[in-house]
Amino acid sequence: MEIVRIPKPEELDPEDQRFLEATKAWFKIGFVPKMSRVLRVVPEFGRPYGRASRRAMGDGALTRGQKELVAATVSAINVCEY
Repeated sequence: MEIVRIPKPEELDPEDQRFLEATKAWFKIGFVPKMSRVLRVVPEFGRPYGRASRRAMGDGALTRGQKELVAATVSAINVCEY
């Protein structure tokens, strides 16, 4: 159950809608994750968080795929629905 109102993509301004389209392309998915929409509600937090997340998920000691596998495993262990 959400405690923060999650805006629908069409409710956001054009700049935020472009961000959401870029998010779908980055993750190679056909939908916008709820967290991405929540982060647009408070731009002074969401934008730096998004930039840091993209830097962290780039290839390095682990590939992006390996990092996503670790994240999925941690989410499953924590019974996270996201």
